[in-house]
Amino acid sequence: MPVQDPHIHLRQAGRSLAECEFLLRRFSGERAVPDLIAQARHHCDQAEQLPHEDAGTLAILRAVASTFALRHVALSDVRCDFDDDDGTLLNGLGKYDAKGVSRPFTEEAVRSAEAALATDPYDALMPLYLGHALTWAGDQDGAIAAYQEALRRAPDDRCARSALSSLRASPPRGSRSRMSHPRHAFALLRSAYWINNNEWEDAFVLFASTADVRTHLAGYLADEDLEDEGAEPALHIHRPGRPVATYDLEDTDWTGIPLKPPLPPGRPLRLHSRVCFPHH
Repeated sequence: MPVQDPHIHLRQAGRSLAECEFLLRRFSGERAVPDLIAQARHHCDQAEQLPHEDAGTLAILRAVASTFALRHVALSDVRCDFDDDDGTLLNGLGKYDAKGVSRPFTEEAVRSAEAALATDPYDALMPLYLGHALTWAGDQDGAIAAYQEALRRAPDDRCARSALSSLRASPPRGSRSRMSHPRHAFALLRSAYWINNNEWEDAFVLFASTADVRTHLAGYLADEDLEDEGAEPALHIHRPGRPVATYDLEDTDWTGIPLKPPLPPGRPLRLHSRVCFPHH
């Protein structure tokens, strides 16, 4: 009998949220989004019952689920902009949501992002999402502080920079760093695939080992979509204390690189101005 993955619930939660993020970003939400969020929360509840699961990853996944829930209700029920390209509307809750349908979602998104804020002090995802929720709630000073913290962690994040500009605030001083994440080692695969006859998706997927990358690519490199102009398929290797190393997918120099300490199972990160989820 095969041994069950001990981190199956964290991975399944991340899988549901990754699909949810794609639908929200590409199609401004779909009917499937609430069910995907419910699935992610169910798996988080199941993971919480296990003795050795990472509490930090759980907090981050719950915060992502809460942010996506707010984003969905703002897009579908309130009919207002809320995305990862330029942030959201200042005090959308007060100005555009006359019935207050987004209020409980806003409060939960703020609480969960604040709870996860210190989990990874080097990643911009949680301060960015806190900034979104505070902007929607009308807390301009809090939102500015959150977006500035996101830029301190990731000076090249386009969404945080655009959101600060919308709030007429200055970004903190800082320059883009080519250094890897200081705590975790991982591989980030950047590739592309067609989602319809006219549009292709620029995809970012995290891997905890180069062996997992090899297994994934074994059935993927034959896909002709990877050769399309502009797709720029590449593998970015992050190892604490080292610059980020970028490899062409046809290069094999990366295949034996150890990734230690590995990224915790199920942990999403904010990279290249996108939320990136681990491969499931």
